[in-house]
Amino acid sequence: MDASTTYRVFRIRPLADLPFFCNPIYLFVSIWIVMLATLELQVSWSTFPDRVLGFAIFLVSVIAMSLGYAVAKHGDDSPDPSRSVVGYIVRTDLLRKSIWILGVGSFVLVVYNFFAFGLPPAAAFIGFSTFDYQEYGRFKQALQPMLGALFLSSLLDTSRLRRWLGSSFALGIMVAYVLRGPLLMALAQAVILSSIRSRTSKRKIYIRALAMILVALLQMSIIGNYRTPQDVFLSYMEIKPEFRNWPMALLWPITYVSVPISNLCWIVHGAHFTEPTMSFLYPVLPAFWTPINPHDAAVSDSHIIDGVHTYLANYFLDFSWFGIIAANFGIGILSGFLVNRQRITRYLLLSPVVLSAMAFIFFWDFFIYLPTLGQLGIQALIQHFCIAPVRRASPTNQPPGPVPAP
Repeated sequence: MDASTTYRVFRIRPLADLPFFCNPIYLFVSIWIVMLATLELQVSWSTFPDRVLGFAIFLVSVIAMSLGYAVAKHGDDSPDPSRSVVGYIVRTDLLRKSIWILGVGSFVLVVYNFFAFGLPPAAAFIGFSTFDYQEYGRFKQALQPMLGALFLSSLLDTSRLRRWLGSSFALGIMVAYVLRGPLLMALAQAVILSSIRSRTSKRKIYIRALAMILVALLQMSIIGNYRTPQDVFLSYMEIKPEFRNWPMALLWPITYVSVPISNLCWIVHGAHFTEPTMSFLYPVLPAFWTPINPHDAAVSDSHIIDGVHTYLANYFLDFSWFGIIAANFGIGILSGFLVNRQRITRYLLLSPVVLSAMAFIFFWDFFIYLPTLGQLGIQALIQHFCIAPVRRASPTNQPPGPVPAP
């Protein structure tokens, strides 16, 4: 190793010492419990009335996920190299070059969209005329993963100023483009990365996580109110009269979670399987290549609103109940892979992306989604070139004069 290169060293935090939301099994079950709880509230006239179907989908999902997890855990019986890994080296010089490349690439796309489309959608918040957030801009499938990777990678920089500049730039563009989903995922990734690297107690980690949730709820409410006026929201979501006086900071997230699971139940209840299709892969394709959805008729039910149906709808529409089983079985295998050999901690730039996708299974399938896969690819390159393990058995691998993690 080049002695002139700057390094940063931090230690592994075992999975047993991480909060529950860093364990894919606990996170998966917790999100499903929240989904069922919001479905039980029945805040909308369109909410699926039969709670039994939602619980049945939950049971099938958990059983299939657990089977996949058990297969992955049982199949990975080779020697565990993490026993000799005590920490990681972050090559800060290479990390900063990566951050610089991501920042410049994002800035170029932002400038292009400015000259092509004018002011970003957030300008409408203060009275300027601009495009709707869905119509504004091009190359957002490239911009989103770059911003996500820029934000997450910036959090590893040793310089507080650089951390602030990189993360603020990424979040600022997300806010300017009114990208509520990517913004929420970025905040979730930050909490997970901080938990993986933190040396503090679980209690303090949970306090920080709760504070971040409150911030996320606040921004969800603020951006949601600007994107959709309150009266329009209450009418479009068909909110029942007894809930219309609830604070929007509560009504937004409750509706955000309950509507997709309700839509899924309506789809399972009313859709009729005829032949296998591959629509679950369409979110991986660039926008200009996406074919016409073969299930438009199935999702045109008047009870289905807002166009989101959790992570399972496309699998059910493509393969019926087998799709639900296979999708959850695959998530279980992925979860077992991450848990084995402390990969959640070792792949500290990859696991937050996967876990954040799992945290939003109530909304959409972010596992098979082009921006998520793009960010995973970018983070994999940064992980490979900028982060190296420090092994107990090989002290010579440690660079001279490491800078300890704060």
